[in-house]
Amino acid sequence: MNKTFKAIVAVCLALLLGMTIVFASVLILPSQFDHLYLGELADKYARLRSFDDENKIVIIGGSSVAFGIKSPMIEQNLGIPAVNFGLYGPLGTAIMMDLTRGHIHEGDIVVLAPETDHQTMSMYFNGEGMWNCCDSDFTMLFKIRPHDWGEMLGSFWTYAQKKFQFYLYGKPNPDGVYDHDSFDEYGDIIFTRTQPIMDEWYDTEVLVDLTPDIVDQDYIDYVNDYIDYCERQGAQVFFSWPPMNALAVQQDLDGILAYATFIRENFHCQIISDITDYIMAPGYFYDTNYHVTDRGVIEHTARLIQDLQDFIGDGSLVNIEIPAPPVAENAGVSGEPLAPGMAPGAMPLPQGRNSANVGMLPPPGMVPGVMPDANDGSDAAAAETEADPEPTPVPTPEAVGSSRDAQYFTYEAFNEGLMITGVNDDGKALSELEIPWLIDGQKVVAIGQNAFDGCDELRVIRIQSNISRIMQSAFDGAPRLTEIHIDNDAGANILIPGTGLFDNTPGRLKVYVPKSSFGSFLADYFWGNYNDRLESE
Repeated sequence: MNKTFKAIVAVCLALLLGMTIVFASVLILPSQFDHLYLGELADKYARLRSFDDENKIVIIGGSSVAFGIKSPMIEQNLGIPAVNFGLYGPLGTAIMMDLTRGHIHEGDIVVLAPETDHQTMSMYFNGEGMWNCCDSDFTMLFKIRPHDWGEMLGSFWTYAQKKFQFYLYGKPNPDGVYDHDSFDEYGDIIFTRTQPIMDEWYDTEVLVDLTPDIVDQDYIDYVNDYIDYCERQGAQVFFSWPPMNALAVQQDLDGILAYATFIRENFHCQIISDITDYIMAPGYFYDTNYHVTDRGVIEHTARLIQDLQDFIGDGSLVNIEIPAPPVAENAGVSGEPLAPGMAPGAMPLPQGRNSANVGMLPPPGMVPGVMPDANDGSDAAAAETEADPEPTPVPTPEAVGSSRDAQYFTYEAFNEGLMITGVNDDGKALSELEIPWLIDGQKVVAIGQNAFDGCDELRVIRIQSNISRIMQSAFDGAPRLTEIHIDNDAGANILIPGTGLFDNTPGRLKVYVPKSSFGSFLADYFWGNYNDRLESE
């Protein structure tokens, strides 16, 4: 018995020693995530700390803050530096508040502006994402609550494995908006975003749901505790809204205002913004219903400046030129963007502003006291009066890939190509399917929802580089699916839902990508949420 006990102790000590060596080795290695989007958090944290001895405005939220704030505009108009403290919704917004504790002081102003989404309005915490952030500044680890350390420890090995891989084979250096180099010294995204890149001018799969159901009670309690903390330090705390795409809002005006009332009644701070002011024209949004374009960031920042001016300034109107947005083809019959909750052809909401959260949706590009850019606006007006140009003939695409399995798929038109919508009975009997390059001479560019539903024998799917969009639930309904092979140079080339894509697929399903682009997939803003599924070929 004594020998058995000693053996168990020896094994435990050996394991503990091994874990300690691995842990120390990972921490000693130079940062491998500093070039990634999440690597920006260390810089944001450093900027926050740099103002410990002077007053500041700290705007806290997710990626809508990173995309939606121009800090120099705030400083120029309000005379106080701004700290853009928003980065990534899947990190959770609670950790962003945690990181500011100890750095909020008397005279500071804190603006809470989380996305209106259940993940950001909950106590959700992403351990692996946080390891990636802390890789550039491990002092942030001391800000993590004890409650979240179980998640941190559970995700350490995945983080360690990726860090060793990057160290041995080269760390990823992504190209595009989701890159550390897309930020300036203020923590604002400055990557050029001239117009929307979403197919329908809004994300049709992840809509804006303004209902109290998206807000967890423990999140309300936590936020109120944070508000109380800030006020004890002598700071003022305000609540504002993220920019929201009008086409994506699911509620009508009554539902929108009911949600705003719920927030006002449950949070212990002043709501300074009219929610309908932040439901903006679709032409202002880039690649999600919360990420704004270059024009949208001016619009959103101007609204926030005016709201802050009403509460901390003299209430005078700001004077900022705002470029009008492009007009979406699926807007209302007048050419104006649709009001929230309205169908094409429906009457738009009355126009107005700020009346104790009962204002209406204002005209696109307009903030009272904020002058629209006449040059940009004239382009949109001219588009309504000029005759439609003759359509440019679409050339027959070159068949650079395989179309061997084209006969097994059903499809429909999508953008300038085709979207896979299903598999016929002959295809459902197969164990392997390749998404074709062409069907009937037209290029296949997307995989639709439930495209493989009923494929009970399917085990392997091969996706070529012609695919640029995969819809939510695309792989549901294939109970034996274990392998998806993607032949593509970078994850950013395939737009996917940021959450839930593999929720209803077998747990053993893995997504295999080329070794040369493995790091790009891991670093991608959307694909990075599925790191546990990704494997290198």
